[in-house]
Amino acid sequence: MARRAGGDASAGGSGDGARPPGAAAPVRRYLEEVVSVSGGPVPCALPITVFERGWTLSWLLRAGLPVEAPPELAASLREGLGPDGVATGPGLPADADTTSVALYALALLGEPREPEGLWPFELETHFCTWRGEEGMSPTTNAHVLDAFGEYVRRRGGEPRHAAVVAKLASWLRGRQDGEGKWTDRWHVSPYYATACCAIALTEFGGPESREAVGRAAEWVLDTQRPDGSWGRWEGTAEETAYALQTLLLTGAARGRERNAIRRERDAVRRGREALLAARDHRPPPLWVDKDLYLPAAIVQAAVLGALHLSGREMGAMPE
Repeated sequence: MARRAGGDASAGGSGDGARPPGAAAPVRRYLEEVVSVSGGPVPCALPITVFERGWTLSWLLRAGLPVEAPPELAASLREGLGPDGVATGPGLPADADTTSVALYALALLGEPREPEGLWPFELETHFCTWRGEEGMSPTTNAHVLDAFGEYVRRRGGEPRHAAVVAKLASWLRGRQDGEGKWTDRWHVSPYYATACCAIALTEFGGPESREAVGRAAEWVLDTQRPDGSWGRWEGTAEETAYALQTLLLTGAARGRERNAIRRERDAVRRGREALLAARDHRPPPLWVDKDLYLPAAIVQAAVLGALHLSGREMGAMPE
């Protein structure tokens, strides 16, 4: 909770209720605006500029949408990349999540770069998000797998790059739970974590990952709501988008029996209808910081990607 601006010497007031001087007025206006939007509590998340730009581009490009990224956008992802990784925003330490997302987006834009900034985060079995962190993140490791895997696919890489791809795929398979889903510390919904992990394993996990990907798809199909949506607590556009992307971007890794195709096609049709009905509603905040927050550009990109993929799928298989 933010301290009151004014009535406090540190905020520019005199401590006796005097009006703050002009130098503090912009700060006060900013805090008042935030409080008015949130109804009182003040969110603590800092700008996540690099991660947001990279992950927004990745959702769009991976779904096959025709995107023309301005040169300035690619440059903003490129700036700061180096042997120590890149931070998600000014004043923050470098992290593996942001670094991998920036590298992956650049590779999808046709600019694959050796993932040198990720090596400092490598541990024996996986990659940490920050150096010295306690705990581990499946979605961070899925993003690291995306970055290394796309680099190897486009540049060939060295044996150490291929070894990292195999190691991460094995680690991610081991983190899948008995239901077929993944969960993560940075997002309250398992549909986000499952999409990140299942899609990365489909692309770069090899034949050893087919069973894990198939179990993830089965979990998604089994948890669709009667109205066609998906969601941990209630159906949301964001989670429905992740569920659709999981089904549509992993299908090639699974068996295509007639009954399975029919079941999945029906789920996609119902999910697309639910997504179209909900896409103009503001999604709830499901991303985890010290509180919950909503990176609107990332979520909107996931929704647009799911609509594009599902539309293409329905058009490719007419009734």
